[in-house]
Amino acid sequence: MFLLRPTINMSFGPREPKPRKHSGFAVVGANLPPFHAEIPARDRLMTFKLTIQDRPVRGIEVMKTPLAILGILFAFSMSAHLASSQDPDSRSVASTEPEAGDTNGQNGSETPAAQNPDSLPTLPTPGQPPTGDGTATQEEIDPILDTYVAPGTTARQAFAPPPNAKSISKNHLWIDSKRKRVILDGYVAMTDGPLEMFACPEGTKEHESIIGTLPGSKEVHAALLAVGAKHGTPVEFLPRFVPATGQRIRIWVCYRDKEGKFQAVDGRRWVKQARTGKQMEPDWVFSGSGFWKDPATGQEYYRADSGDMICVSNFNSAMMDIPVASSADANDLLFLPFTSRIPPQGTPLRLVLVPIPLYTDKPADAAQGDTPSTDTKTPPSKSILPARPKSTTKPAGNTSTETKVEARN
Repeated sequence: MFLLRPTINMSFGPREPKPRKHSGFAVVGANLPPFHAEIPARDRLMTFKLTIQDRPVRGIEVMKTPLAILGILFAFSMSAHLASSQDPDSRSVASTEPEAGDTNGQNGSETPAAQNPDSLPTLPTPGQPPTGDGTATQEEIDPILDTYVAPGTTARQAFAPPPNAKSISKNHLWIDSKRKRVILDGYVAMTDGPLEMFACPEGTKEHESIIGTLPGSKEVHAALLAVGAKHGTPVEFLPRFVPATGQRIRIWVCYRDKEGKFQAVDGRRWVKQARTGKQMEPDWVFSGSGFWKDPATGQEYYRADSGDMICVSNFNSAMMDIPVASSADANDLLFLPFTSRIPPQGTPLRLVLVPIPLYTDKPADAAQGDTPSTDTKTPPSKSILPARPKSTTKPAGNTSTETKVEARN
């Protein structure tokens, strides 16, 4: 903490025949030496000259106003403090200016600095490594890096393929045509922090997404189309806000807790409203994202592959979005992770996406098999998450059905 002490004289001159002395103020702090400033009078511009320990430091011209004077004095005091911190022989004002009648410091005794110069505080040398603070050495870090396993690698080895499902990608993506479900593997990427995505592809936006998925957004888009889901349109912001449209999709999150028990929860239970703390209510809709063509190469890219797979903030590149206004501004995010309901980071899991049947005026004809076979209210059973046999060497992307076909061939 700095203190003010009247120790500086500012003289008006040399143009005035009889300079007048005026008291100034010095900032007193650790290792701060005396300094003074000279202010020539009768000029619209005035020059401040700073001297520290009889060495001129710098000068500056400013308009002669009270505010300018205070500003320059403050700047000079800071300069003096910085200069003194680099001078091992510097002393503070309080230690170098004895009071009247005191020749040996305060009350006739030497100051603490004079008694023991080594007791003065010293600043660390730039680049000097810290000592005794528990910082790990490179020899300690290397073994940890060598044994680190990425959560995506763990997820690839966690479960066997789901029964009665067909693999459509080597990235752990399946479709169940009979039950009209899309199944994909992933892991818990984040449990607490700013939230813009519910799920994103591995290696994209895990820092703001609860789940990282092994397949990409374009693959999941194709899988939803394969089970009959109808995509709509992404959100629009101009000239007016129009929310995302498309068939609603129910998301089930299946995993095993720390006791090894099977859990299947509605994905909305892992998201809460930032203002009320209540669970998110709207279902996601299959908005469909879009394509972008590189003008230089002519190559097309699926926009949601950059990370916008299943969003809780509105993006016009989202593959799945929520049909309500939800800002992507970091200062006005509508949703947050429901941390208390989410398993630890890195937990492998399996997502089941189920298109919610569209409303229709046509009556269902059970005799002709027109009754929708899609059940969106009942969570998947534990059979959706079979454990991987320890003896198997087959890639997780192959189903038991495909294995039998390969054996017959």
